[in-house]
Amino acid sequence: MSEVRPTYDDEIDLFEFFETLWDGKWLISAFVVLATLIGFGYSQVALPKYDVSVPYSFNFYSVSAQQICGSKIACMENETKKRLSSLLEGEWTSNISITTTAPSDLSEYQTQIEQANIKLTNEVYADATSELALIQTELTDALLSTEIVATNMLNAKRVIQSIDNGQSAITFGSVSVVKSSPKVSLILALSVVLGGMIGVFFILVRNAITKRKEQLAKA
Repeated sequence: MSEVRPTYDDEIDLFEFFETLWDGKWLISAFVVLATLIGFGYSQVALPKYDVSVPYSFNFYSVSAQQICGSKIACMENETKKRLSSLLEGEWTSNISITTTAPSDLSEYQTQIEQANIKLTNEVYADATSELALIQTELTDALLSTEIVATNMLNAKRVIQSIDNGQSAITFGSVSVVKSSPKVSLILALSVVLGGMIGVFFILVRNAITKRKEQLAKA
């Protein structure tokens, strides 16, 4: 005896589903075109934003940063970048970058960075000189023989020697300004997807309403 499987009115008929979408393809296309035009219009009138950045490398770290961080390079880099960003003018972040709607001339950014680097190098030099003077004049012979004091003295001497040899705390490359937004291609792609989704939703709702009306009419 064959088994009779019940059917339900609310089951999804994929063929009917795609047929409904196919019948409404021109309306869906219209929604896609409209959304694309709106997205393109927005991309043209939206206020552009620019990312200002500069490559850099560290030549040495301040004695205080080495005392705080020990041998952790990432920690010393963060301490140095924080110190530098406090010396920079404008809205520079600790990553030595700016996001702005009105970028200045590249030479102006370069000048700001160079001046801040000079100030930072001078501060690091003064920090090392003070540390070395403190160790040599204030500490007893017993303390001078400890590993921590010996390490601090060696670090201070290395910093002083590096700066005396003409090195700065950080070496910077050329400043670059890149437009970060609006991203026209991304906006257009999202507009096409959104327009298609709205079009499909509209067609399905319209089809459901039509079917409901037919059912009510038959009843």
